Amino acid sequence: MANNHSALWYFERFGLLSGLSDDQKLCVERHARMLHVQRGQAIYLPGDPSQHVYVVKVGAVKIVGSSPEGSEVILALLMPGDILGELALLGDDEPQEHRAEAVDDTVLCEVPRELMFRLIEETPAFGRHVSKLVGLRLRTFRTRVGELLGKSAPARLAHAILELSDQHGIRDGGGVLLPLRLSQGDLGKLVGLTRETVNGILQVWRHQGVMEMDRRSIRLRDPDRLRRVR
Repeated sequence: MANNHSALWYFERFGLLSGLSDDQKLCVERHARMLHVQRGQAIYLPGDPSQHVYVVKVGAVKIVGSSPEGSEVILALLMPGDILGELALLGDDEPQEHRAEAVDDTVLCEVPRELMFRLIEETPAFGRHVSKLVGLRLRTFRTRVGELLGKSAPARLAHAILELSDQHGIRDGGGVLLPLRLSQGDLGKLVGLTRETVNGILQVWRHQGVMEMDRRSIRLRDPDRLRRVR
């Protein structure tokens, strides 16, 4: 059985290995490699060959694309247990479409796509699961920018922070802690706002006791109030 320090545990947590036998899962374990990435370092860039699938073990990764106007947009923030590099599973040598960059010092479990192809050929159920997974992620990326339209700047920022909180927040006596090392510029790229606009909104929320933010985390003091932002 996989322990919570193994590569296999992280792949299973995400559900990537659904449909595989125990022997096949152990094969993934044997071929997985731990990749250490420093904060700010790119894991892959647009146009790079898609040769590996990764699962975040420690740290966080941002997936960065472009808006229709050409400005940078953060399409996803990935935390431990999340997958990236899924284009490697399409099987037609598709290059990477976006930039993946470590938000903090990060450890990834890396598996070569040749192994994943073999498992897909051996196990049709696994192949269907992978196709569904890849399709879902691509749809998420393609609708991310569209979701920003039609909302006020505070509503866009509140929605993004609450979404991150629901996915990765830790509830404690002080509210909800979001252990993400994000800058105000990162939050702006997440919702299509300038850093100056984000700073102004955060100052108001801080004064109102809604939330606090430092260089290593975000703390929501009053999540319900954020949910009412329009």
